[in-house]
Amino acid sequence: MTQLQLIQHLSTFDTFKVIKFRSKLKEQSFTLNELVDLTYHSDFKIALKASKILHYILYRFPANYINEVSYLIAKVDQVEYPGCKIYFAKILAQLTSPEMQRDMRKKIKEIELDKVAELCFSWLRDPKMLTSVRAAAAETLFNLRHRYPWIAEALSRDLEALLPNASPLLASKANFVLSFLHCED
Repeated sequence: MTQLQLIQHLSTFDTFKVIKFRSKLKEQSFTLNELVDLTYHSDFKIALKASKILHYILYRFPANYINEVSYLIAKVDQVEYPGCKIYFAKILAQLTSPEMQRDMRKKIKEIELDKVAELCFSWLRDPKMLTSVRAAAAETLFNLRHRYPWIAEALSRDLEALLPNASPLLASKANFVLSFLHCED
């Protein structure tokens, strides 16, 4: 399947049928890198659908994409559409989670994530950012706190500052993260 064929396929989705489509991608040897590139497509609908598929396949089959995940991380700061940022933020939280499969965790440890930490702080501090993006960014930063010790203090400060005006979702995530951060003090 060429990228043009994939774009045409994504543009004709009426309902989102990811499982069958993921199988088709795998059969056609479509790479994760090509799917990541589609998340930056000029048509918002195509970019959003590609982001959903990307999130789904990395959630369900992370071991299949160990060698390609560094490309996603290198390009994560280029996400423009708010809807796509939701999926990328969830992907980052998942990839940095201690519950991620061992091989993927090992690969993630080899990748420089300073840029990811800076991006997550930027998303967390932006009051206009979607709440789910900010919550996933807080989770990603929490997951990175042992790798980058400076994150714990900055994250604690930022979460305490945003709590008074936080939405219920963000307040819940902030309180959860802060409870663990305060236990580690």
